[in-house]
Amino acid sequence: MSRYSDVRDEPLAKFLSPIKGYEATLPIPLEESISFVSDFFDGIRDYVFVAKHNCKYPADGLKQDESASIYLYTMQFDIEPSLYKILNSALRNKNRQQLKPWFPFLKLFLSALYKIPSCAKTVWRGICNVDLSSMYPTGHKFVWWGVSSCTSNLEVLNSDQFLGNHGMRTLFSIECRNGKPIGSHSYFENKEHEVILMPGSYFEVMSQLNLEDGLHIIHLKEMEPPITFVKPPFAHLTPTPKPMEKPSILTPIMSKPNKQPLSMKNADHVVSVKTKPQTTQHYSSTKTDNSPKPKSIKSIHIKPPTGKRY
Repeated sequence: MSRYSDVRDEPLAKFLSPIKGYEATLPIPLEESISFVSDFFDGIRDYVFVAKHNCKYPADGLKQDESASIYLYTMQFDIEPSLYKILNSALRNKNRQQLKPWFPFLKLFLSALYKIPSCAKTVWRGICNVDLSSMYPTGHKFVWWGVSSCTSNLEVLNSDQFLGNHGMRTLFSIECRNGKPIGSHSYFENKEHEVILMPGSYFEVMSQLNLEDGLHIIHLKEMEPPITFVKPPFAHLTPTPKPMEKPSILTPIMSKPNKQPLSMKNADHVVSVKTKPQTTQHYSSTKTDNSPKPKSIKSIHIKPPTGKRY
């Protein structure tokens, strides 16, 4: 399991309660913010030290602790679980009380992501050894509550480290509106071409494609959400999505068999596949709100950890 395949446990049947409250938390150093959840991990303070040391001069106008929070998210811990697993589990939990210990970290992490210029492009993520197509019927609209790690380079997922090229696999092709390229803040730098989709992103299933070699491709499009599922970390921020730039759109599912090879293009990457007969079937640019500014929000005080796991 990797960040790119951490999608199987997303609650799709029903919407969860919106995530809010963390935005009122006062920013604190990364070491302090992670202390509220440190009991979940083995030696996480060592990883925090490495993250901060390697983020002394962050890009995109981020502060050191903000950049280091992204760096920490991308790290694969020697002793599991890694941070992204527990964080995403809390974000997907319908009991929002379980998310409160994460509020200080979310304040840093989401503040950092909001500052990074958004991109609108086709990105990819997937999971091996499972077919998720029945959970994503065409036309279905849903929310991914976890932090969604994707890549803009399909070759990354084709490597044996992730999906590989054989066996049952589910690949998501996603037209994103507000992707956050984090290469400048990642443990892996730009090697994985990682793009994060924010928690609470809203999608529609546009089509599916089932191939002879066990690969199931699901085409998603990020949509304007009907409500704000995750409160922005800054009160003055409002979504200003960037227009799509020549998105790569998968061929819709055809009702008749097609024996011709299908070429799926994404930038410089071309994947030739044979179809199986089908049965019928920025926050890139942040915008300042010119309306009267709201009154100060009282900060949330979180008691130091007592050794009890949340």
